[in-house]
Amino acid sequence: AVAHPFDDAFVMMKQMQGELNQIKTELQNEKTRRTSEVGELQREVRTLRGQLEQALKDLTAANDRVACALTSETAIRGRALEMLRKEVADAIHLSSEVHHLKTIQATHFGKLATDFKAERHERQAGQQTLDAMLSSEVQTRTEECEMLSNQMMAFRTEWDANLREDRLNVAALVKDVNIAGQLLAGKVLDYETLGISDLATTCASSPNNPLNSTGGTVNGTLGRTSPGESRPNTSP
Repeated sequence: AVAHPFDDAFVMMKQMQGELNQIKTELQNEKTRRTSEVGELQREVRTLRGQLEQALKDLTAANDRVACALTSETAIRGRALEMLRKEVADAIHLSSEVHHLKTIQATHFGKLATDFKAERHERQAGQQTLDAMLSSEVQTRTEECEMLSNQMMAFRTEWDANLREDRLNVAALVKDVNIAGQLLAGKVLDYETLGISDLATTCASSPNNPLNSTGGTVNGTLGRTSPGESRPNTSP
């Protein structure tokens, strides 16, 4: 068979038609995909635009709040600044008064210091005089105490001697009274039995004899007094 002269052209055209259809299909798919992507991008743009508008509203509201707060703070700071200025002015005015008061107080304190020094010198002089008087009085009292102590020691010595002498006298008196009692009871007939042959003479001359103080006399019997005489108290 003889080949048709347009077979190659037909085959080429058929291939080109197939490629064109494929390109159209791909173009349609790409268009569909692009349309879908554009739709998503539009939705995303709308979302972002809404978020941006909301953020803008929030920033505007925050800016308004900050502006109001700043205005209020400015007003408050302005009042505080005015009060501070007033306080500074009052402090400056008071500082002049304080300076005047300091001058007065310095003068007053100087006078008080002078008076205090004079009073201190006077008190020191009085204290020295009082110390001298006190020292003199202490010395006088010390001497008097020493003299009284010496007198007390002498009195104690004398008292001890008198006490010993009185005890000896009382012992002798008790012994004489016992002997006199025995003589009066008739138990002893003579002095020699008692071993005191000279007892009557000794008792009569003894300073411890109680008959010397009562005026009694010895009449042959020791311890017997004259009629009308009372017997001396022999208790120690």
